[in-house]
Amino acid sequence: MRILVVARGIPVENNPLSGIFEWDQAKALKDFGHEVIYAILDMRSIRRKRRLGYSFEIRDGINVYRYAIPLGRVGLPMLNAGSWIALQKILKKVLQKYDHIDAMHGHFGRVTGYAMYRAKKFFGIPYIITEHDSLLAAGRESKYTSIILKKAYDNATCRIAVSKPFAQVLEEKYKSKFTYIPNIADVSAFGDVKKIEHDQFTFVSVGNLIERKAMDITIRGFAECCKIENNAKLVIIGDGPQREALEKLVDELDLRDKVEFTGRLERSDIRTIFSKSDCFVLMSRNETFGVVYIEAIASGLPVIATRCGGPESFVNKENGKLVDVDSVDQLVDAMKKMVTTKYDANKLRQFCLDNFAPNVVANKITLLMKENEIGN
Repeated sequence: MRILVVARGIPVENNPLSGIFEWDQAKALKDFGHEVIYAILDMRSIRRKRRLGYSFEIRDGINVYRYAIPLGRVGLPMLNAGSWIALQKILKKVLQKYDHIDAMHGHFGRVTGYAMYRAKKFFGIPYIITEHDSLLAAGRESKYTSIILKKAYDNATCRIAVSKPFAQVLEEKYKSKFTYIPNIADVSAFGDVKKIEHDQFTFVSVGNLIERKAMDITIRGFAECCKIENNAKLVIIGDGPQREALEKLVDELDLRDKVEFTGRLERSDIRTIFSKSDCFVLMSRNETFGVVYIEAIASGLPVIATRCGGPESFVNKENGKLVDVDSVDQLVDAMKKMVTTKYDANKLRQFCLDNFAPNVVANKITLLMKENEIGN
């Protein structure tokens, strides 16, 4: 099938996470045998230096079309209008080269939903929406956003949510069926991590140092765990506005020699730390999926995760432990059990290969499109 992936961005050297979900999926669909075209609706502010208007490149064998309108932090109505203009400009270019598009596949309905809805009306192209948006999972969308999303979801041929609990939330609120298909995890990058001998039982956490990631809970739980397991260490990978407060908390709890803040790291450096770690822990207050948990499991690490909307879809007794959001007591109990429980690293890696590898996710998307007669 010929699929136009509608995206927010594409990974670049100074912003490797820009459009990462969309780009990973686009490459997976291409490798699975589909003809993939990539459309970037670039609404970033004028401060982001790049060519405005239309541009084109070929990356990894995929034709990439971009249309940039420097709107920045304007209201959602103006962003929707700009996104529709950008997608309309791109589609006119695309349809000069290709005789048809079987489907558009957009991610994050707030960003792409309205534009694809208009494009379906104007060009007659069906569309799919994959929803990741943590604002929706937390119920924090505005009334206007809800109205626009309802229209976008109702007119989509099919809808995907990246976790089972998130699919249920969306179905209850928007009265449309959502199919659970997880995000792709880079199991190739983390699936061959070789363990390095180390003296301390090491917990590792990765995430932006923001309120939603609840690193303060992780630190408090670790402090209690250390009262029983003195030979333990916690490594926190990431940076953000809460770093100073978190470092102060570490000092107050007299953990300076047991907690290490690394700042943001490249994947290769994260792999090295994973190789010298024993358990991954992240006490997120809200996640629609949680790719970093999968990357840790693929590295052979059991995980401690929260029942926060995403990890419930894949964390089980075979690969880790689930605890309630903000529960220090449950976290301490899970940490203590992790110190004495042995997990088979090879089984953990195989679990990720079986469920989150690019070809597995691409196959699920392909089957969903066939079931909905896209491309027939």
